[in-house]
Amino acid sequence: MLSPTAILGYGFPESSFERGMEADPHCIAVDAGSTDPGPTYLGSGKPFTDRTGVKRDLRYMLKAGISRKIPVIIGTAGGSGAAPHVAWCREIIEEIAREEDLHFRMAIIHSDVDRGVVLRELNAGRITPLPFVPELTPESLAQTSHIVAQIGMEPYFKALDTGADVILAGRSYDPAVFAAMPVKLGF
Repeated sequence: MLSPTAILGYGFPESSFERGMEADPHCIAVDAGSTDPGPTYLGSGKPFTDRTGVKRDLRYMLKAGISRKIPVIIGTAGGSGAAPHVAWCREIIEEIAREEDLHFRMAIIHSDVDRGVVLRELNAGRITPLPFVPELTPESLAQTSHIVAQIGMEPYFKALDTGADVILAGRSYDPAVFAAMPVKLGF
């Protein structure tokens, strides 16, 4: 497995990427997000990474993965992983595919959670705050623009089972994008 960068769009030396590809990885995986910038980007639906940087990184990854027939796995698309972030990253991937004449099967994994489901669980008393987080109320929930769950490896397993060449996912547990292929292969 090759992980070319800490966060998609932050860049990597081309020579490092080429050396990594010389090791014949079974997949190229990258985390595209972080909670470090706080909730603003999730709430706004805007990415915290630069489009030019993301496109540059993805171009290397897609060309290498597609030409070698190994999956390219991207988690927490667009920085926060809500539907608008996934759509933003998908648009970039499709743009690169047109420019480079790449043809591949892409699996999209959304991690958005319907507000009604959260409200039902909140009203049933099944949502409790972490010790350092304010309690969720129906009022604060009503003001929330995007709600995402953090997915693990299982949705990635399903996408790999479909034969997807590219997997683009919403909010993911950071290690899931890196562990999915090795665990699927029995490691």
